Amino acid sequence: MKRQLGSARLLTMTGPGGTGKTRLSLQMATDLLGDFPDGVWLVEFAPIAEPALVSQALSMSLGVREETGRPLIATLTDYLRSRRALLLFDNCEHLIDACARLTDDLLRACSEVRIVASSREPLGLTGEVVYRVPPLSVPDLRALPTIEQFGQYEATRLFVDRAMAVKPDFALTEETVGPVAQISQRLDGIPLAIELAAARVRTLSVRQLAEHLDERFRLLTGGSRAALPRHQTLRGLIDWSYGLLTDTERALFRRLSVFVGGWTLDAVCAAGGGVDRHDVIDLVGRLVDKSLVLMDDQGSEGRYRLLETIRQYALEKLAETGDGDTVRARHREFYLDFAETGARRLQGPEQVIWLARLEADPQRIPAHS
Repeated sequence: MKRQLGSARLLTMTGPGGTGKTRLSLQMATDLLGDFPDGVWLVEFAPIAEPALVSQALSMSLGVREETGRPLIATLTDYLRSRRALLLFDNCEHLIDACARLTDDLLRACSEVRIVASSREPLGLTGEVVYRVPPLSVPDLRALPTIEQFGQYEATRLFVDRAMAVKPDFALTEETVGPVAQISQRLDGIPLAIELAAARVRTLSVRQLAEHLDERFRLLTGGSRAALPRHQTLRGLIDWSYGLLTDTERALFRRLSVFVGGWTLDAVCAAGGGVDRHDVIDLVGRLVDKSLVLMDDQGSEGRYRLLETIRQYALEKLAETGDGDTVRARHREFYLDFAETGARRLQGPEQVIWLARLEADPQRIPAHS
């Protein structure tokens, strides 16, 4: 991660909740301690609800007292102006505007200060380097690794480590390799989800655990009592991100749940029920920025997708609105037309283009249709 920071003065780690952004930034801070003679300072924004308290959180971390009759930001910049320090701004997403303003003020006034932020979306500042924290690596269920090879996959390694912590006699065997791989893959390599699943081996076999993952939001609860409430259950983790969306973002997010294998902009315009294409582009971009939608830019046509855990959550939210049948009908009509058009174009000069499109979009069955 030291390489990721490089010469940048602001690095923002983004990604869905539970992917380990905080843990990664703390590890980076440990590695960089020697590079900052005036210290590395952690500023926790998670407990703060009011944007006005963002500067106070920094002052408390630094031990800087507010001066009567003087703006706190002026006191903070004076204190940091001559110092070579690294600031870790943790959990910025619910205070994104206030965190962005504070960061901009500090970087402009304090030339030797550098900032690493963790957030579910970028701060949106000039010069910001964004590092999207990837999920943990998972095995391919179509070609299961041997027990000896399991250690090369981060997700399975984490599951085994946490399972042994709660059940010391737990071990990988020929019987447990498959279910552990399935759990890791179906939970998308999300560290917190895997830790919550591993804690269940006290009362369930890994095979039972794998079989009940369709009920993952009821099953994966009981995280550390010392953790934030939103980090104690899988549902709480995604509830937090969902709660930060606007109404229009929530509406599109719910509709995206019908796309099992990902989608193109044309497809989501159809599922959106006549929503203007420019509005769709803007909304999808915002959901990408907020780490709920992933973009795969390989090939000539950009594609988007939801992690399966996030898609299952969105599907539940869609069911609550009662709009599921309508959205699935639009989805079905679009792909029927897509298939019919593809069949015609395969007979003409665009054959190569349409073969690629059809291969890229193999899953066209609406969920619960």
